[in-house]
Amino acid sequence: MKNKKVILVVPDGTGIRNYLFSQIIPNLIKQDCNVLIYHALSNEAIKEVEKLHNITLTKKPMSRYNETIRQKFLRETICYGRLHYNSILENNPTVLTNWKRNYKGLKKWFYKVVEVLGSYVGKNYQRILNFEDKYQKSLLKSIDSEVFFLKTYNPDVIFCSHQRALNAIPIFKAAEVLGIKTVGAIYSWDNLVKARLTIRTKKYMVWSNYMRNELHRYYKEIAPTNIFITGTPQFELYHDVEIDKKENFFNKHKLDINKVTICFSGDDELTSPYDPNYLEDLISAIKNSSLIKKVQIVFRRSPVDLSGRYNHIIAKNKDLIIPIEPKWSNIQKQWTQLFPYYQDVKLLANICKHCDLVINVGSTMAHDFAIFDNPAAFINYDTVEDKHWSVKTIYNYQHFKSMPERDVVYWINSKEDYVEIIKKSLKNKHSLGKHWLETINSFDNNSTQAITQLLLN
Repeated sequence: MKNKKVILVVPDGTGIRNYLFSQIIPNLIKQDCNVLIYHALSNEAIKEVEKLHNITLTKKPMSRYNETIRQKFLRETICYGRLHYNSILENNPTVLTNWKRNYKGLKKWFYKVVEVLGSYVGKNYQRILNFEDKYQKSLLKSIDSEVFFLKTYNPDVIFCSHQRALNAIPIFKAAEVLGIKTVGAIYSWDNLVKARLTIRTKKYMVWSNYMRNELHRYYKEIAPTNIFITGTPQFELYHDVEIDKKENFFNKHKLDINKVTICFSGDDELTSPYDPNYLEDLISAIKNSSLIKKVQIVFRRSPVDLSGRYNHIIAKNKDLIIPIEPKWSNIQKQWTQLFPYYQDVKLLANICKHCDLVINVGSTMAHDFAIFDNPAAFINYDTVEDKHWSVKTIYNYQHFKSMPERDVVYWINSKEDYVEIIKKSLKNKHSLGKHWLETINSFDNNSTQAITQLLLN
């Protein structure tokens, strides 16, 4: 019997941490599989994976996809139509905030037409399916080179690490035409309502039964029997890395082991433009309280935020803030090419383990901290009036409906609440969000094994 051939499609740097750093590749190799990485990664990223697993990867750079105007028009119309449909389905207007309108020139008029037609399409699900059919047929003219490659290589299964990557469209359409088994991962717990299921596969992997129900709800044409709950390696990786002793971790980063340690984690500029204001409010609250000599702040910026917008705050408050830089490669010009070093997995695990509380605006860090049974607090007030951004919008996003109850995190409803919430969290000393984490992620330590079996069976 011939060894199975598996192609892992990694269209951007986000797939490295969850899939290439996990034990999926070693598991497949142990099963005598031939694994090909079909990728759009830098040489540095490839070397990081090879170094981690002590292997030499078989790899092939992805072919460039030149999307036609017709394909783009249909794809964007379907997206807007689905957002329109989902906003009505969920009675949640924040769904439409996933559509960007800051285009200029010809693009502005292109998207105006898309919105008008998309609004019409989104009033009836059958219209959406009709446009999906037109779109899928339009892709047939862009797959010749991928069909040739797949006929030559003859894989048994093709996997995609991210469901919205445009550059992966041709290879999966070619696989469909050739009848090759395909599996797609839904990258994150907040992705499905956003109507960007660009990569269509035969089978889909989701984190939980909650996400399985979401996928079928938003894409009725996908049968539940083709949706598989595998969990995510994102959290499983924390069990694979070495956790430092608290003393060693604190000494390494010049932290005071006798102080309460609060992690303030930043979002990217688009998601949370006023994070520096919140950090200043936190600092002010601590400095004007009895906690001033008892607390220190570990600051972790979003790895993709290279703006330097916190620099002046950190410089003024070196006695209180200790920045710990994410270990990411940030030398690439496109954010899709950014990737974490494996050391960042260990670094983040140690931050989540050894900090007493994480504070941010609605971040997944609440789940990261819950893995280690540590609490999270969500900031829930506006610092300025901005018609384009408000926490009221943020916490009405559909993915926050997955909260089993509201008190799975602490809520900081004004800048006067910081001290009280810190004190509350220190009395409890446990995560409030374990149940929430279990809702969105059904697997803990065996996600990679479940994914391996799905690829092989």
